[in-house]
Formats: sequence, structure tokens, C-alpha cells
Amino acid sequence: MNCTNCNTPLINTYVCPRCGQKDELARKIIYASNWHYNQGLAKAKVRDMTGATNSLLMSLKYNKRNTQARNLLGLIYYQIGEIVNALGEWVISVHFQPEDNVANTYIKAIQNNPGKLQFANRIIQKYNMALEFLDQGNMDMAIIELKKAINLNPNYIRAYQLMGLLYFKTKQYAAARKILVRSLKIDRNNITSLRYIKEIDAVAGDRAKVRARSRNGFTQINDPNPVVVEEKKDGKYTDFSTGLLSIVNVIIGVVIGAAVVWLLLVPSVRRNLALEYNQAVVEYGNLISENNRLISSYEMENESLESENQALQAQVDAADDSQKAGTSEENLYLAIQAYMSGSDSYGEAGVYLADVDPDSLTSESAQDIYRTIYEATRSSAESQLEEDGYRAFNNGEYRDAIDYYQKALNLNSENLDALYYIGASYQRMADLDNAMKYYEQLINDYPTSSQAANASQAVEEIQSDAGQNNADGDGTDENNTDESNTDESNTNSGSSGGSRLTD
Repeated sequence: MNCTNCNTPLINTYVCPRCGQKDELARKIIYASNWHYNQGLAKAKVRDMTGATNSLLMSLKYNKRNTQARNLLGLIYYQIGEIVNALGEWVISVHFQPEDNVANTYIKAIQNNPGKLQFANRIIQKYNMALEFLDQGNMDMAIIELKKAINLNPNYIRAYQLMGLLYFKTKQYAAARKILVRSLKIDRNNITSLRYIKEIDAVAGDRAKVRARSRNGFTQINDPNPVVVEEKKDGKYTDFSTGLLSIVNVIIGVVIGAAVVWLLLVPSVRRNLALEYNQAVVEYGNLISENNRLISSYEMENESLESENQALQAQVDAADDSQKAGTSEENLYLAIQAYMSGSDSYGEAGVYLADVDPDSLTSESAQDIYRTIYEATRSSAESQLEEDGYRAFNNGEYRDAIDYYQKALNLNSENLDALYYIGASYQRMADLDNAMKYYEQLINDYPTSSQAANASQAVEEIQSDAGQNNADGDGTDENNTDESNTDESNTNSGSSGGSRLTD
């Protein structure tokens, strides 16, 4: 906001530093932002992390330069295990206030301890691995990976909530309720955890309550699925070994499955066969009505299967979105690390950012982080990717060249060199369909560019080669024709790819 009298920028003040005029609208905005900040601080003190987050986000909507609110929001994210979002908020805070900002202390504390960065990255990897197992339908392994993530960070609320859903899915209501109650100790008013607990109580009722018994004034809770945290005597963390436990679980599952098939499925099949035979003998006269009944039942079963298929597809789509978000979040985290290392690493940060899908970033803070780093690193990263792609193209590494230029397109969809060299790489790989797609895009969308002229020449060469192959299809002098086409193709390829293109 600027002063209405002299147009001087007003930064965290409603009194113009040049002319001294007081802006009443700026005063109301700053007061509103500070009021929401105070509300968030009060809620954070009583561990209402969700309420505090909402109040601080509202404070930043009024005044995005309120570094106190942004720093406190980063601390809350760090407390609940969202380390990537925490670093992002602190980076933006330092961007607005480089001097006398406590966020510098938080960032340096993490930078000076590389183990913390590796530790945070490992937590994200465990959570993403659980999502991959869930996508494969392996809930047991997903639960094991989530337990490892909680062992690494006991405040990671998202891991608690996903584990609670998996326990609920497997009808372990008491374990699901207990793991969600643990998450409320971290964030007492977390809406997601409270809603899950309400659903569990509605389905299971008293069965979801963990049995407890008192002994010598202490309450002992029987947890069927405990989260184990092992520590060495020297206090250093050691990961929980699950190799033997996984093998035992697999063997037990196979035995139980075989017993279920033998005890339930086989007698059921035999009984159904006997009933069908008796009905065929006794009710032969009612065959027409029986067929109609079967047709009706099959239609109902088909409708039921279609609805189940839609539900399963929705779950798969949701798991894919979560996995995609987790991958984008991990790449964003790597981009933040490179960005914080200084301007010399801006190119590396932009390369990581090219693999981030901004649409999969659900939070506004993550979007702000993405835009801040994108604006600072896009130019350096695009130049670096173009150099790597051009070097790979000249070395004959066409698949690598396509990958580099595709990342450059992710950063700038109007990079004409990238469009041309992707088409040229596909042409060298004899994938003419994809080559024509990129050449035609250049010709149609950018007809006056030099890249479009080169693309037109390449299209003519492809069409000419295709015409010669069709004309020589009668089998006359095939060997000589193939050799001449090969020589001509090599000559044309060399002329079109021998120098780097410019607009």
C-alpha cells in the first residue's frame, strides 16, 4: 500500500515516513493483522494448532509483510511435523525483512545441522513410501512405514491421521481411535482428527473405546498396535527393525487365508452346487421364472460391482493425488534447500522446481514459496537446462536431451529452442509421430520464428523420406536405395542440428 499524498510505500506502518500523513485504511489493516496475530499466539499457547494456523493465515491475508505472524506460523508448522512449510514461511519472512529477523536464526540452526535436513527428508520419504504401499493395496506395509515416520517425528500429525484411517479400514476401531486421540495431544482442536473420531464412534460405538484397567493408581491401556520408539543407551535414535516381523506377518497371513478358503469357501461352493442340482430336479417346471430371477439378480450384482468399482477408482485417484503431492512437496523441499544455499545454487533450485506441479500444492503458503523461488531462479535454471540439453543432443544422448528440454518447457512454455530440439531428438530416435507433433506446434504457433523455419525444413525431409520409401516398395534395388536414404538422412540431420538455435 502506498501513501495517498506522496505515493511513498507504507511498510508495516500507517504514518508516511516522507510527508507524515496518517492513512486511516492502512491503520485498520495493520490493526486487523495484529489482532489476528494475537489470537493465533493465544491459541498456540493452549496447543490449538489448527485454530492458531487459521488465525495466522488470516493475519497474513491482511498484511503479508507481518513477519511476526509468518515466523510464528513457521514454528507451528515445524511443531506439527510440516518442516517444508515451516522453512518456506521463514524464507519468505527473510525476503520481506532481511535484517533483525529471528527467522534467520531458525534457518541457520537447520543449515548448520545437516542431520536435521536429512532427518526431515527421511520423514517425507517414509510417508511417501506408505502412500506407495497403499496404492498397491498393501495396508500392512503402509502402516509399518507410517510407524517409522512417527518414530522419527512423534509430532507428525498427517502420519497419525493416515494410520487412523488404515486402522479404521481394517476394522481395528480401538487402535484407530487411540492413534487419533494421540494426534489431539499435539493439536487439540484438529478438525480432521475430530471428524475421524466422530465417524469411528458412529460406526463402532463402545467397541472403539480402548479397554483400560487401573493398577496401583496407574491406568494401563492395551494397545493392539503400539507405535514403538527404540533408543540406544547413549540417547541416539535407532530405527525399528521390521524385517523379521514382516516375514512372520506374511506367513501368518498365508496360513489364515488358506484356513478361510478351506473352512468357508469350499463348503460354500459344495453347498451351492448341491442346491442348484436339487432345484434343477424339483423345480424344472419353474425354469422360466427362475431364469428371470437370475437375470434380475445379475443386473443388481452388476450395478453393485459398478458402484464398488467407482468407489475403488475414487480411492485410487485420491492415493495418486496424495502421492503426486508428496513428490511435489519433496522436490519443493529440495528447491528450498538449494535456494537457501545462496545465489550460486539458484540454477539447481530452479531445476528441482521444474519437477514441481504447482497445482498439487494444496496450501497457500506452499504456493507462495513456489512463486517466490520461481521468480528468483527461473532464468538461471532455464539457461542451465538448455545448456545440458544441447550438450546431450550433440553427444547423441537424445533421451536425456528430451528430459532436459522438457524441464525447460515446464519453466517456460514458450521456449522455442526446447520445442525444436525435443522434435529433433525424437527425429533422431526415429519416433516420427512425436517429432511431427513438436514441429507442427512450432509451425502453427510461432510461424515467424527461425525455429519454425528449421522445423518446416525437418518436416519436408521426413515427408520426402517417407515418399521415397513408398516409391521403392516394389523391391527394385532395395539395398542401394536404403544406403542412399541413410546417407541423405545423416546429411540432413547434421545440417539441422549442427548449431544452437536462437529466436
